[in-house]
Amino acid sequence: MWLIFTLVFVLAQIAFLQFFKVAIKDSKNVGAFTVLVQVVASLSILVLCPFFGWAWPRGWLVWVLLLVSLGLYAVNDRLDATVRKNIDISVDAMVQQVYRIFFLVMGIAFLGRSFVWLKLLGCVIIIFANVFLLFDKGKFKINRYVLLKVLSALIFAAAFTLDTYNSPEFNLPFFVFVSFAVPACCLMLTRQATFRGLVTEVKRKQWPIIVACGVCNGLSAFAILRAYQFYQHFVEVAAVSASYVILNVLLATVFLRERGNLVQKFIAGAVIVGSIVMIALV
Repeated sequence: MWLIFTLVFVLAQIAFLQFFKVAIKDSKNVGAFTVLVQVVASLSILVLCPFFGWAWPRGWLVWVLLLVSLGLYAVNDRLDATVRKNIDISVDAMVQQVYRIFFLVMGIAFLGRSFVWLKLLGCVIIIFANVFLLFDKGKFKINRYVLLKVLSALIFAAAFTLDTYNSPEFNLPFFVFVSFAVPACCLMLTRQATFRGLVTEVKRKQWPIIVACGVCNGLSAFAILRAYQFYQHFVEVAAVSASYVILNVLLATVFLRERGNLVQKFIAGAVIVGSIVMIALV
């Protein structure tokens, strides 16, 4: 079963990234677009609730950690929307893998995982692969959106670490629903989006793509959390799920025509996937 959920994650995540790039291109309000995708993701995943038993945590710590992760996701989603609007989606997916470094550190610090030097080496290789990705015609080029993506990856790593710990305590689809719905409310309350902005986004001709984007987002979040709940296959899930990085580069080349620095993207993507597999296996 772990393999089925991992493959669902890979397919849903690739589709989500492709749809996201198309849908956000002509968005007039990135905050409203973010909230709309979150709302669709949260509502669509509720259909899976009857297939899982209902469970509620009794300890207060789980609820505190849940609130912290929801706040982090609100910030992460808002940053990601801005980043994905302004850089290639293939670059976004590769820089996103920096989160695995933070995830590894947090796993050692808070989840009791053992420290292995080869894992550290894999993390260093991921960093160098992303540095290589940012070279263009012999010059190192970095912009604020790449830096924002690194910050977003750090925030995501913290939230995902908490989710990995918390999600088994809940009905999983409901947990995913909350993970999208509450951050959407937070963005509305902080005026990152308005009701008028939401209406404007809904009226765009790309609204079917926005719906598809939200559904794929919710499904990918659910699938990866479910896959990681098969703890005995944690290594295999981490390794197989990494394949979406290089597949995303390929599909972005075909469907989004992201063909700048193509050779570098494939090399960097292959190195990153290889490093992730190494981190998972050792």
